[in-house]
Amino acid sequence: MKLSIIVPVYNVEPYIRECLDSIKAQTYSDFECIMIDDGSTDKSGEICKMYADSDNRFRFIQQQNKGVNFARDIALQKAMGEYIGFVDADDYIDKTMFSVLMDNALKNKADIVICNWWEIGENFCKLSTHYTIAGSFAKELAMQYLATDNMPSFLWNKIFKKYLLERPQILLTAKNMGDYSWMHHIFHNATNFFYVEQELYFYRYRAESIINNRNLAKMLQRYTIAKERNSFYKLYYPQLLKEANMGLFKHAWNLCRAYSCPLTLPEKEIYLEADHFIREFANEYVQLMPMGKKERLSLWFYVHFSKGGCGKR
Repeated sequence: MKLSIIVPVYNVEPYIRECLDSIKAQTYSDFECIMIDDGSTDKSGEICKMYADSDNRFRFIQQQNKGVNFARDIALQKAMGEYIGFVDADDYIDKTMFSVLMDNALKNKADIVICNWWEIGENFCKLSTHYTIAGSFAKELAMQYLATDNMPSFLWNKIFKKYLLERPQILLTAKNMGDYSWMHHIFHNATNFFYVEQELYFYRYRAESIINNRNLAKMLQRYTIAKERNSFYKLYYPQLLKEANMGLFKHAWNLCRAYSCPLTLPEKEIYLEADHFIREFANEYVQLMPMGKKERLSLWFYVHFSKGGCGKR
């Protein structure tokens, strides 16, 4: 078997059929689909079981709710494919997605193959193209794009050689923002990269999910994880430290422009560190990164007119 597709499932009853139907309709047939239900309280698990009962390419696993990263790790332990792909249970894919990705992986002996995607919502469908590369590209360029977030750390628009995901504890390092916390380790261990200029994945933009992921605790954790990635680049790719600082700046700025300083430790210390980094790196960031006029003005006021730290608001 060449490909294992992992689908973590949690309370996605309105979307799961469309997701699984799109996998079932793949023109690439040499796959298994591992659906792992992370303690759903709706009918998501029942629907998954129906697919497993009717198609032997689909395997169903149930567990108590432990989080998406733990679910992915369990599925990886069961996976039999040479390559691994991921599909989120509220999204769906083009019927040719894995045929295109696998064909390019095998022809080019690629460790990681990446494609474009569509963002879809109730009233919109938007193309997302982030890369100015085509075909095979060098590891150094992959690490550079990843450092600045010009290559987002999503699992779902990529396939990976399985060995890249078998490093101990890679998938359990963070409860939040898991893709971001692993991807630089995965890229670091890969050699050959390939980019496909086709939009093959349909990412569903759900407003309730975005809102739920923007509370202060999660924003602080995201900055902390971004800082860990920055430290990784300092150690292994010091020549890309400027790019890594650009990636860290985005998370510091998202945190500090959205929230006032927490009053309790250790949250306060994390916030103050992010605030200091913004002030230290703002001029360089503005010179290096394209920014809208409104965001540029907002950053300028923050740096020059706020009091700084926990006394600024």
